[in-house]
Amino acid sequence: MEFKETVKSRHSVRHFSKKNVSTTDIEEIIKLAQLAPSWVNSQPWKVYAATGKALEQIKTDYETKDRNSEKSHPDFPVMHRDDWNNRTQANMKQWRHEIVHHFTDFDEAHHIMSDASNHLNYAPAILFLTMPKDSSLWSVFDMGSFGQTIMLAAKDKGLDTIPNYNSVRFPEVLRRYLDIPEDETIVVGISIGYAEAAKINTYRSKREPIENVLKIRK
Repeated sequence: MEFKETVKSRHSVRHFSKKNVSTTDIEEIIKLAQLAPSWVNSQPWKVYAATGKALEQIKTDYETKDRNSEKSHPDFPVMHRDDWNNRTQANMKQWRHEIVHHFTDFDEAHHIMSDASNHLNYAPAILFLTMPKDSSLWSVFDMGSFGQTIMLAAKDKGLDTIPNYNSVRFPEVLRRYLDIPEDETIVVGISIGYAEAAKINTYRSKREPIENVLKIRK
């Protein structure tokens, strides 16, 4: 796939089909992603791929915690949306407005989005990215570069992805089933698979005009 087309066609898929992702594909994607830049070649990343029974156990435990109204507690602290700066809040509000408009009404949008979120997007595989707890803050940039390269490499293979907070809400569950040690921070989960033919997957979020993002001085 042409690089520009790969970047433009990547988008967040929120409902995956039941088709499995091969171990070979996962290995090849991660091997390619390892070429991402990292500060002084520190390569802080590790990947724990949850598939099959392990992923089903994780989903079951998450559903139990949700039914019991257990408060989420990811390794990275979460900031309330009202505390974000005005510029990013405006983008989030526009995103929510677009999603509601994409469906029939607010109730339909809320039901579909919540169902996908509560079932971890029905993903057949989730890649959990971690880094050492005693890392430099600059390692977060490395993790972002690594994660984006994973998603582009996946798209190049015809696979879809979504990086999501919802899959890392209960770190103790992930540590139990994936043997993630306590000295590693669970950064994000990237759901990966093949997109289901569902209306939720036809939505494409918009991006800010280039003049609002890029400032060039000569």
